[in-house]
Amino acid sequence: MDDTLSGRHIKAARAILGWTRRDLAGRAGVTAETVKVVETDKAQLAALAPTRAQLAEALEKEGMVFTTGGAPGVQLVPLEEGLRTDQLNA
Repeated sequence: MDDTLSGRHIKAARAILGWTRRDLAGRAGVTAETVKVVETDKAQLAALAPTRAQLAEALEKEGMVFTTGGAPGVQLVPLEEGLRTDQLNA
C-alpha cells in the first residue's frame, strides 16, 4: 500500500463492496466513527496513516486493489475460488 492512499480511496472501496462504515469497522477492528474520520480526512494526516493501512488491509482481503499516483482509484479484483492463505488455520 502506498502512503498516498486517501480517505476517498477507503470510502470508494467500501461503496463498491456495499459495506456500511460499521461493516468496515468490524472487519478492521476499529469504530465506525474512526472510519468516518479517516474517510473525511482531506489533509491525509500522518497520524491517521496506520489506521488507513488497517482499513485498506481489510478491504484488500475482499479483493479491493488501490491505485495511486497519476491515476488514483480503486478496483475490485474477483478472488480466486477456494481457500486463500489467510483462511488457513493449520
